[in-house]
Order: sequence, then C-alpha cells, then structure tokens
Amino acid sequence: MGAAEHYSRVFVDKRVNAWYPGRMNKPLTRLQKKVFDFICEFAQEEGFPPSYQDIAQKFEFSSDGTVRTYLEHLENKGYIQRLGKARGLKILKFSIKNAIPILGKVAAGGLQAALEDPSGTIEDTLPELKSKEGRFALRVNGDSMKNAGILSGDLAIIQMGAPVTNGQIAVVIYEEEATLKRIYFEKDQVRLQPENDDYAPIIIERRDFEKAVCGRYIALIRKA
Repeated sequence: MGAAEHYSRVFVDKRVNAWYPGRMNKPLTRLQKKVFDFICEFAQEEGFPPSYQDIAQKFEFSSDGTVRTYLEHLENKGYIQRLGKARGLKILKFSIKNAIPILGKVAAGGLQAALEDPSGTIEDTLPELKSKEGRFALRVNGDSMKNAGILSGDLAIIQMGAPVTNGQIAVVIYEEEATLKRIYFEKDQVRLQPENDDYAPIIIERRDFEKAVCGRYIALIRKA
C-alpha cells in the first residue's frame, strides 16, 4: 500500500444522501471491527500501535487473554500481523473508516482485488469525507468528463453500493476497464454519456449495467 496522500480541495456532490458499507474478503464481527478500527486510529494518532493494555482499557476487557483472542481473529482474517514484541502489531489492511483507498485502475470483475492492493490512500480527515465507509478514489485518466469539471489527474470519490439514478455519474466496468460516465436509463439499455463532445456515448444492456456498475460518483479531490 502506498503512503497516504494529502489533498486540500474537495468538491462534493450535494445530492448524496446515503452510504453503504464496503466489504472485505473475510468480514469482521461488530466487536472485531471496533477493535481493528481502534488499532488503526491509535496507530495513526500516536505513530505506533496500541499495547495489549491500551486495547484492554479501551474496551474494558478483564484480561490480556481477551485481547489476545481478538488479535488472533484479526490475524487469522488477514488484517494484522503479530510480531511477538511490545506493541508488535503490523496493520496489513487499512480501515476504510480511516482512509480512502486510491485505485489507479480497476479491471473487469476486479474491484475487490484492487481494493486489497491500492496505489495509496487519502487520509479521511477532510470534513466532507469523514466517517463514511465503503468508498474508494479512482484516479481520472483522460478528458472525457472535462465539461463536468472532472479533469485528468483528479481523484473521483466513489460510493460503493449506492443506487445510481438517471443523470448521475458512476463508475462502470466496460471492456475490462473502469470508466467514469454520466448514466442515462433508456428502456432496456443504459447510455454511458461522456461530458466531452469529442467522445461518443457507450450503450450497454441494462442487465449488463447492473453487473458492471461499481459505485456512484460523490466528490472530486484536486491537489491545490
């Protein structure tokens, strides 16, 4: 995973009013996720992982044995690695609560795999993006959406699982690549409309769209 990137200009689609949690290959229970989120937050704020005592105090666990059990579950599911020394925890997967993964490319059917190996992350400290799960950033390549103010090199923030309505912008897998286009539903077909007259629209079957849509565009981040 690359280092977290810092951005200062955020453009938010004000029509967003819902979010849906993302998924990992081996989902955590509610309490396991709370422990994992705490480990990520602690490491981000302090610069080093929490001790067993820190975790026990946070969750009012009665013994280090309870902490050890939770860490074993997290390790077995691939979220952390225990290194056998004081504060010896290595975070193997980011917590989506604390960071938004940046994907440079998403191949057909490969969104989950891309999320497991992002090119970097955006620290989720900007107020417009804070505390929303199930999001990823797609680095824009090309000018097909320039008339919508989405330029090459920008990061488009995508909400996974969010419903897409007529006229909204979404990420769709087309010919084994992720494409960002405005969506129009037309009977049994869906038109993927670029925001640049130099590009032709893409027409796909509605049933194919349902399988290929990755998420709805909700915000744009541009380096100042």
